[in-house]
Amino acid sequence: MTLSTELDRCVMCGMCSQHCPTYQLTADENESPRGRIALIAALNSKQLDADAHLQTHLKHCTGCRACEAYCPSGVRFGTIMNEAKALLPNLPAPSMPSPQTIRWLRLYQRSGLQKITRASGLLKPLGLAQKENLLPHIPDTPDWRSYYPAKPGISHCGDIALFTGCIANIFDREALDASRRLLNALGYGVHVPPTQSCCGAMALHNGQADEATALSQQNLDAFSKLDIQAIVHTASGCTAHLSEYSQQLPEEQGFVNKIKDISQFLNELEWPAHLSIAPLHKTVALHTPCSLQNVLRQADAPRQLLQRIPKLEIVPLVQSTRCCGGAGQYMLEQADFARQLREQTLDALNHISLMKKARQKIDTLVTSNLGCALHLAAGLRERGQAIVVTHPVALLAKQLKLIKGCG
Repeated sequence: MTLSTELDRCVMCGMCSQHCPTYQLTADENESPRGRIALIAALNSKQLDADAHLQTHLKHCTGCRACEAYCPSGVRFGTIMNEAKALLPNLPAPSMPSPQTIRWLRLYQRSGLQKITRASGLLKPLGLAQKENLLPHIPDTPDWRSYYPAKPGISHCGDIALFTGCIANIFDREALDASRRLLNALGYGVHVPPTQSCCGAMALHNGQADEATALSQQNLDAFSKLDIQAIVHTASGCTAHLSEYSQQLPEEQGFVNKIKDISQFLNELEWPAHLSIAPLHKTVALHTPCSLQNVLRQADAPRQLLQRIPKLEIVPLVQSTRCCGGAGQYMLEQADFARQLREQTLDALNHISLMKKARQKIDTLVTSNLGCALHLAAGLRERGQAIVVTHPVALLAKQLKLIKGCG
């Protein structure tokens, strides 16, 4: 569907504005979906140039796509924004950390230099404090095997493929490995294609459509020859993009039909009787990523999955329908807006903590998207709050440690 076709479908009713995070921050019509569509229409018809003022309003969009979820006309705002970004000049290419950079960052953490640098206060005058604070613990990342069979003695239910991505393969390794172990314990073999690549979302959102298509094709080639029931991933932002590959390559609907968020897929399975789950006597706060809610339409999947843990109390954030500001590179490129949105989310978390104070302290925040996790964890560090941010699958997998047959 072309940009002009999507623009023609917009009735400009404005219903989307009340769900737009940047409009809620500014009350500026140019910061609303309707306002951005008007700017894009003028840009597309050459009534406006792509000057700094116009580009700023478009770049402020978090890409949360809440507007799509509530649009009565079904306008695909994500498509409009992606095609509009391709009309903007001089957008920087998304940068991925190289293996050498990761090695240096891991040494920076393990040598103790990170603690010394943060304590010194040198990062703030250099303008690096906020970006450095986003850096999470970097674990060892051993190479994946191409196939992990189901656990011995368990009936083989079929094979699944695990998408590892690029950033998630480094910073979300715990959730990826937990997914693999859970699937093996449930009787599924897990393929991890070695030639898979970045999903391409950041390239597409930065206007590099050709680069995004090339990455899509690389992933399609990596998974195409596998006899699998589904392709699962732990980061809902990447999963959402994978689920829309057919927009770039229409003939690949078969691939798209296999894409599942890991919580969604695990919920759809019938868990065997030999798999019991150890109880967990605590209360956790649950954050719902925009990509899970507005694109994948699986907002309730993490809660359903966590309900398998006996004695666990799950409390959703009041602001769980509003973007937290993580949004991929948004937290780096639009730091001011990202910080304001994060503060709203963390204030909602504090509200839950106050409500639960008399009963039980909340020390865990659960979310299903890596970008959100990194962004929220950085905010919690800034506030001095000792709250762990984790993935629902990682939390569930820990409760299988003491159960027979689930090592």
